Amino acid sequence: MKSKNVETLIQEREDLRDLLEEIMERIQEFREEMLTGLDDLEDMISENVGIGFH
Repeated sequence: MKSKNVETLIQEREDLRDLLEEIMERIQEFREEMLTGLDDLEDMISENVGIGFH
């Protein structure tokens, strides 16, 4: 019976590790998307500021 509990705990730990890896990957993807969006926004602002001074 104890070995069954140990196996269950090991499986749950592996599942949690997989879930954490997936969460970290999604956070990284979200971060990259936000940085790209901020770069695009900065470019648009720069273009509009340039238009305003001409």
